[in-house]
Amino acid sequence: MNPRRALLYTPGDSRPKIEKALTLDVDCICMDMEDGTAHNRKEKARKTISVALKEFDFGRTEKLIRINGAGTGLAEDDLAATLLHHPDGVVLPKVENLAQLEWLSDEIAKVEQAEGWELNSIRMLAVVESAKGIINLQEIATHPRLDALIFGAEDYAASIGATRTKNGMEILFARSQVVLHAKANDLQAIDVVFVNFKDAVNLKIDALLGAQLGFTGKQII
Repeated sequence: MNPRRALLYTPGDSRPKIEKALTLDVDCICMDMEDGTAHNRKEKARKTISVALKEFDFGRTEKLIRINGAGTGLAEDDLAATLLHHPDGVVLPKVENLAQLEWLSDEIAKVEQAEGWELNSIRMLAVVESAKGIINLQEIATHPRLDALIFGAEDYAASIGATRTKNGMEILFARSQVVLHAKANDLQAIDVVFVNFKDAVNLKIDALLGAQLGFTGKQII
């Protein structure tokens, strides 16, 4: 389980942005087929990511893919296009129950077995970003293929009708729950994206708060 101090999302449909990400020496690059890719660009993202996994030298940087959510009708095509090129891990968004992780793990295991790869050689990271996901963290965090819990603050706030603020009090409880369940299950806890990334002062404040809460990594865009 490699430490993920910085998890960088890059749109999966943009080869230049993936190439730029490779110059930044981050711990892991997550090529995104979900929110970072428009609906009419999903197939483009699948093809671009497949090429990147086959041809690009990621060096020490871990290569992750973020697929669309379980039950969206898109995730199966995301996996079919990319898993054969053996990413290091798959990020599953909008996780609300253990069954979603079990489905993804089964899909990964089929490819591992067919290709003769070691079982669990492709890991999973779960994005928890709703009230239901927070409530079900106790079961979600137990999956044996899981490496990390990621907190999605913006969607979580929307799910409870909260207004996002600079001090983040509206997400503090959920943010702490993610750390609690991650640490109880020997998982990495990856903190929220600070969306106003040009605000360097408050970005630093937010990152320090995450570290103080117990997060070991942070999402960046």
